Amino acid sequence: MSDISIRAFAQLLARARAAIETPADLDDAARTAVIEDIAAFGDNLAQNAIPWGFDIHIGSIDHKHGTNHYAALTQEALMAEVAEYCRIWWSEIDDERDPATLDDEMIATTYFEDHPTEYLKTDRVHINPPSANMQTSSLETGHYCVVTTAHLSNATAGMLDEWCAAATADRPINVASTIYGWFVPARDVDEPTRAKLPADLLAAMKFARAHGFDHILFDCDAGSVEALPKHDW
Repeated sequence: MSDISIRAFAQLLARARAAIETPADLDDAARTAVIEDIAAFGDNLAQNAIPWGFDIHIGSIDHKHGTNHYAALTQEALMAEVAEYCRIWWSEIDDERDPATLDDEMIATTYFEDHPTEYLKTDRVHINPPSANMQTSSLETGHYCVVTTAHLSNATAGMLDEWCAAATADRPINVASTIYGWFVPARDVDEPTRAKLPADLLAAMKFARAHGFDHILFDCDAGSVEALPKHDW
């Protein structure tokens, strides 16, 4: 999905909601499109926490001890922070009103108009999303889950050890050995490859894919999941 604007994201959420509320209204092609667009947005968010620009409100208070800086996502939130400062130092201006009875804007306006040596500066700054040369889209990223090696049988464990020692071309899938287990890809495989994999390994791979993981780290010290059988070995 090439459009990753906040408008496109809002539209995607609306499509996803409709797909959940009225699944019968979607044919297979439309359902696949929604799933693919959600995956594309997920990949982008994994690389850039916020892929679109946004505004922040900033403020600085100059006083005899230095400068206080404040930042917030809304003008109201910024003025609430500034007003808190003004209430603390309210006694420094000639105003007998109780600052607790005044709203934040009134507090700030009154305080800095009446204070002879303190000043407030505010501004709104636009933060751009990471530029193309700052993004890591060329890097392959992924997510993995960690589960106990007890979800594999002794026979499967031996098979994984053999694959790790074999040449890459002789392995049905690429696996890597670790001190405490194996690192295994969870992506779906074609039928000829699936026929070479034991049922317990296929079940674990299917579980990982269903939960959004593309790799599994089998570790003898890791916890177990109820959805997968356990073996004693």
